[in-house]
Amino acid sequence: MKPLIYFSYGMTKTGSTLAYQLTRAVLVAAGCPQPKLKAGALRHSARINHAQHLTEADIADIRAEVANWDGPVVIKTHTRPDDPAVVALLQSGEAVAHACYRDPRDMALSMLDHGKQARTEGKPAFSEIETLDDALNGIRNQMDSLTAWLRLPNVLPLCFDDIAFRSAETVDRIADQLGLHVDAEQIAEQVKDTTFTQFNKGVASRYRSEMSAADADRIATEFSPFYQTLIDGPARHAIAGPVHLPPPTVLRHKQKHAA
Repeated sequence: MKPLIYFSYGMTKTGSTLAYQLTRAVLVAAGCPQPKLKAGALRHSARINHAQHLTEADIADIRAEVANWDGPVVIKTHTRPDDPAVVALLQSGEAVAHACYRDPRDMALSMLDHGKQARTEGKPAFSEIETLDDALNGIRNQMDSLTAWLRLPNVLPLCFDDIAFRSAETVDRIADQLGLHVDAEQIAEQVKDTTFTQFNKGVASRYRSEMSAADADRIATEFSPFYQTLIDGPARHAIAGPVHLPPPTVLRHKQKHAA
């Protein structure tokens, strides 16, 4: 079955915009143009095809628009896959996806940067992120969304370090998922040179020099199942899932009640 939609999901500050652009470029190179769709569920103000929730009617609208395409439309999202229509598409193979993630310690540092910049510029998004614990509260919520995506079939896990620093290999994995053959090096270079990707510092393992050892250790302890499965484990290189990511440890709940 030919996929109708490629969902590009990402946690906050995980290279998800770059992953979306790489996927889009793979499809364009394979002869499947990616114009902005008119479907009502897609954000009309966005420059890209971006959705939060999709109903059966929304899927029907998209289906009508892409009926004569040679491949799927890639749609970016940051939302948990709670919509029955989305789940059904993935389970049937009529949709595929990737899910972007990152070391929570580096995610937190990037979120803090964004929060500081937002407050300086008077922008609401991320302005509430003032402390490390503010960032961690957001990451905990997003861990649930990541887990929900990876437990569905046809979802490719993509780590920030691979997206950002091994982009050609990431292109190859996306193309393999779609059964396409492309020039991965050329696509990666073109996207990085010409496309808006929302990159901040683009530094690997920032926490080593920008976070206290105590904070780094407590984050690694709280999210130890995540590290074991997706940072250090073989699931990081899975092609099409499902990846059964264990829930975070209950350490933080114990700390909350103790306080």
